[in-house]
This record gives sequence, C-alpha cells and structure tokens, in this order.
Amino acid sequence: MIKKKVKEKSVKRKLRKGSAKKMVRSTKKKIDMVLRRLIFFLVLFILSLVLFSVSNEFFQNLFKLFMILFGAVLVALLIVLLILVFLKSMKK
Repeated sequence: MIKKKVKEKSVKRKLRKGSAKKMVRSTKKKIDMVLRRLIFFLVLFILSLVLFSVSNEFFQNLFKLFMILFGAVLVALLIVLLILVFLKSMKK
C-alpha cells in the first residue's frame, strides 16, 4: 500500500501589540535604572572602603577584592550612563 505524504501546516504566531510595547524602554527609564544601580554600587564601594580601613589583615584582603570588584562595576555603569546620555542628546 502506498503512503500519502501529509503536508504539515505552518503555524504563524500573532504578536500582540501590547507585548511588543513592553519590550521597548524609553531612554529616560534606562538612565534612571543605570543611575539607581550606579548609586547602589557606589554605596557598596564606600562601605568596602570603610571596612577595609578598620579591619584586620584577613578581612583587608577580602574588602580589597570587593573594592576592586565594585569599582570595576562602577566604571562600567558610568560608561553606560555616558553612552545613554550621549544617545539621548543625539536624538534631539
């Protein structure tokens, strides 16, 4: 007996207009989000600096590592903030 070939139906997804809008964030919201994270990591960096200066030798190494880590994140967030501000000024 000969088998018939069955064509598979292609399923097309319909994008909701509401879901597409949620993915797009305004530049102002992005800048606010980066500023909040920048302030958070700045506080952590300062806290690590204070604890580094008042702790014993073992904890000094730990807090020095934290300071390096938080400092690197701060620099990265600062670069992102500068890029977003530059992009916002270019839009106008």
